Amino acid sequence: MYILNLIGREKELFNQDIAKHEKELTEIVTTLRFLVIGGAGTIGQAVTKEIFKRNPKKLHVVDISENNMVELVRDIRSSFGLY
Repeated sequence: MYILNLIGREKELFNQDIAKHEKELTEIVTTLRFLVIGGAGTIGQAVTKEIFKRNPKKLHVVDISENNMVELVRDIRSSFGLY
């Protein structure tokens, strides 16, 4: 894992916890509505994608950068097979 070397870690921190609780996370997220402020930034995109892949009831994303928002939408559409 190149990114782990780059940040000086040997293993990812949360993969085991997320995998262990994936069913519960998905059940919770599908019943909730989310507002991600700064959603087109680096951290915001990661949060947005994690929420989106669990099929939330509603997901609103706000960001000051229109260009980054367009890129986020394109990335989500291509990553999740949406048109």
